[in-house]
Amino acid sequence: MPNPDYSEISPVDLQNPFRNPTEEPDYSPVYTEIVPELAMPGSSLPLFPARAEKSRIRRFFSLVFLTLILGFFISTGLYTGLRMLTATVLKQIDLRKLGTLPQNYMLISDQYMDDSAIHNGLVLISALCGNLTAFFAGCRLTGIRKRTLFRLRDFGPVRACMYIMIGLWIQLLSDLLCEKLIPFLKQNGIPVRTPSLSLEGSNSRVMLLVLYACLIAPVTEELLLRGVVLKNLSRVSQRFGIFLSAFLFAVMHENLPQMIFTFPLGVLLAYITIRHNSLMPAIMVHMSVNGAAVLMTLAKAELEHSVYRIADLSSMLGILLLGTAALLYLLMTEHLPEKTPHQCMRGMRLAAASPLFWAFLCMHAAMMIYAVL
Repeated sequence: MPNPDYSEISPVDLQNPFRNPTEEPDYSPVYTEIVPELAMPGSSLPLFPARAEKSRIRRFFSLVFLTLILGFFISTGLYTGLRMLTATVLKQIDLRKLGTLPQNYMLISDQYMDDSAIHNGLVLISALCGNLTAFFAGCRLTGIRKRTLFRLRDFGPVRACMYIMIGLWIQLLSDLLCEKLIPFLKQNGIPVRTPSLSLEGSNSRVMLLVLYACLIAPVTEELLLRGVVLKNLSRVSQRFGIFLSAFLFAVMHENLPQMIFTFPLGVLLAYITIRHNSLMPAIMVHMSVNGAAVLMTLAKAELEHSVYRIADLSSMLGILLLGTAALLYLLMTEHLPEKTPHQCMRGMRLAAASPLFWAFLCMHAAMMIYAVL
């Protein structure tokens, strides 16, 4: 943990302006983008940021929240528009075939789209377009060079397996917690939406779901959350960036079971992104975790109950043993970055001062409440 120092920092190291030995010096953008005067000889950083510095920090934070809001509106707007267009096309086709339509035709049409490959295809297209547009816009608005997000270092097969096992361990423990927590909440009158992964239906429907869950969602979410969001939040503190990006990642899932899972997973993904200066480890872990969930769902549907139970218990035991060992090793050999007093004055209090932060929270809270009503 860095020694507390409440005095002015002078001279300033542009690679490590807050003199924090626990941070990765090559990850965070140079602080001269917030305080250009630091490039001048004799410059210093006070404990409390000046008005101009606070204004620039808030600007970067606000651009992060704006990027997330932009991605949300593009995804939901595109999905709604494409669904309405598809419904109109289907209606015209059925009118030509049948001549007249039943009064409950719209309900029938909606159910058909939900049960067919149409819904999964629209989700895939809208998420792909929304997340990628937000990613490119966020990089442009905040001056992040995309190639700096993929400078992989100090990473190999052993670390890859260790991170994957920790991700699966988090997923397993979250599932076990939710199995006890969700029924308790429902018994006490608290409505909770529990998302389900269904691999039933046509082959095209299943293929689109697998493609979305195992490729499109992990890649585009990592580009946005661990790319634009984490990189910009880490301008003032890497620890602050890790936890706030994980919190935003959890809120975006808009349901309690996934929030319980995605917050600790987000901490892991953010840490390994900073640790290895690349999005590739986080993308790999995210794909593996989602792929494991799809694989177990497919096994449950295809295998006999007794065979599935053996496979399920075996995988649980293996994940508990290997995941616990991997996590303990990581905790004993490495640590999350700490915050210095100067960084504490430039973190959450400035992020919370942005109206866009609260707009983001209210927007997803409203969606979460709407889904359970």
